[in-house]
Amino acid sequence: MKKTLAVFCLSLFLLIIGCSKNDTIANPSSSSNGGISFKFDPKTVPEGVTLISATLTKANFTTITKNLNLLTDSTGDVSIPAIQVGTWHLKVDAKDNNGTIIYTGETDVIVQENVVVQLNLTLNPVTSGTGTIYIFVTWGTNNSGQWIDYGDNPMLTRNNNPSYPNAVNTAKIMYDNGIYKMWYDGLYNSAVASVWYAESQDGLNWNTIGSTPVLSKGSESAWDAYSIAVSAVIKAGNTYKMYYTGHQNYSDDVRTGIALSTDGINWVKNNTPIIGITPGYYHFNFTDMIVKDSIYYGYFCYTTSSNTTDGAIIGVATSLDGLFWERQIVFGPTLPWESGSVAFPTVIYESGIFKMIYQNTIGTCLGMATSTDGIHFTKSGDPIFTQSNTINGQYSIWYPNYRKIDNISYLFYTGENSSNEQSIRVARNFNN
Repeated sequence: MKKTLAVFCLSLFLLIIGCSKNDTIANPSSSSNGGISFKFDPKTVPEGVTLISATLTKANFTTITKNLNLLTDSTGDVSIPAIQVGTWHLKVDAKDNNGTIIYTGETDVIVQENVVVQLNLTLNPVTSGTGTIYIFVTWGTNNSGQWIDYGDNPMLTRNNNPSYPNAVNTAKIMYDNGIYKMWYDGLYNSAVASVWYAESQDGLNWNTIGSTPVLSKGSESAWDAYSIAVSAVIKAGNTYKMYYTGHQNYSDDVRTGIALSTDGINWVKNNTPIIGITPGYYHFNFTDMIVKDSIYYGYFCYTTSSNTTDGAIIGVATSLDGLFWERQIVFGPTLPWESGSVAFPTVIYESGIFKMIYQNTIGTCLGMATSTDGIHFTKSGDPIFTQSNTINGQYSIWYPNYRKIDNISYLFYTGENSSNEQSIRVARNFNN
């Protein structure tokens, strides 16, 4: 039986449209009209709800009501055009087959031009308990495929880690057996890092598992004696494979190692690195990996000089066993927003297309590129997400991790505020 309480995820987008002579809404004269559409996942609807009714009211304006019949409408979309800017009162009712309201909630929506806001609306069952509905409000000429920063960001901070590190960053996410799993770096003094593990039921609320790292630096004589950091985590059959970078000393360039696990928590390292320091491939770092048709595609970034991280380039390495790799260039910086460097690629494979999200190395923009073979990519042009799109004003954004789970696209990333505090965050796309 379905739960009587539920979480509704409702995305509400405001779009600038032209004024219509046939507009039936009695608004005062204004050149700033917009439209509302909202979308939700029907799978999250509690048992008994068959109709969603949204009503907008404003003094001296005609009341606007739109209904969505869950028995006849399969899209989960409702559109309300020609709404004037200003403050409107939104009331959302969830009704049963007899028209009885069994969930209800209301809030004010401030409709503004060129402003992104996010509202949280609680739908309260008429009988008992509560449910939550998330409402995302955005202005723009076209919101199709837009990434919306999660309103309760950050998801994970150093306060959520029992060792209280200086920062947490570089999240690698996997959805496995109904659980969202995260491996991330805890960063300490002198740039020493270790890998920690967290779990979530919804991909938004996370708990670090255990009181110690799941992977730490090696012994004094080991190749990873100084520090390690997670690069990519995949699952092949019943075996988890973690690729990670390691330093032998503070000034040493990184090498890449591999560790194996049967549960994602207890890991056994390979004694030697699988990729050593290679001239021409400095600061080499796998940042994501997928396996397709028994071929490993490991996406990485690197520089051609050991003295700088400027001019970073994205590449792909292919392998038949995940141990021996052949590397080649994917692309370098060519667009103005890339600011001379491209790095930290993250890739999913969907419907015959490799989709990559990557960043510039000044931490201001993320872009997208696509490919049919996983090697030759075409860039989309403009950034898809920038630090200005973040909730609570992040100064920079780093280390994207792109995943698509249950028809929702997730962009996990590290945010850094003006005080240089780093935390793990997420943006979502409900239409991509």
